[in-house]
Amino acid sequence: MQLQGRCTIDTSSRCLTETRRHVDRGREAGLADEATILINADGTYADASPLALKLLGVKRDELLAMGPESLSVEPPDAEASRALREAWQGSGAPDIGGETTIMRGDGTKARLRFVIAVRDDGSYLAMIESASGELDRPASIFTLGDVLSKWRAAERRMDALEVGGEEWQAVQSEIASLRDRYQIAFAARARAEKATN
Repeated sequence: MQLQGRCTIDTSSRCLTETRRHVDRGREAGLADEATILINADGTYADASPLALKLLGVKRDELLAMGPESLSVEPPDAEASRALREAWQGSGAPDIGGETTIMRGDGTKARLRFVIAVRDDGSYLAMIESASGELDRPASIFTLGDVLSKWRAAERRMDALEVGGEEWQAVQSEIASLRDRYQIAFAARARAEKATN
């Protein structure tokens, strides 16, 4: 999945039969009722749930024929994509989440929130949902570890602030946002693990 033309993840290709097996497991685990996309290790699309196809504004056969950047609003920045991929792989390829704007198959833009988990076979399971906000905002990307670190740092900052003050309230709001982001990503990861067991 291309993230606002700035980030892409592609690694060596894997067998489509294996990814199909994971999709079938996802359906058995109830993930077909969620907006899930199975992405091959090379960044091409392997399958998607009906809800994901609806959010993307495409039919299944159209999605499978698309390249990794087909839903991008802007052309990809190869250097930024390479740097992101290297940093991500260098940190152990943790699950990532964030928000991005896509160009749906029907030509309209949509803001989506996503969590992408790496599967045992090298493919990726992406869970997506609609997100509110301005379509022109740049993509944001994070790992669960990033969110947890920021959450803990915000809690430490809050300890030094006057309870109820303006800055205290701002940090309280930041903590609530980070907690929500972490819980969404953690829940998506748990559902992805359920699909592989």
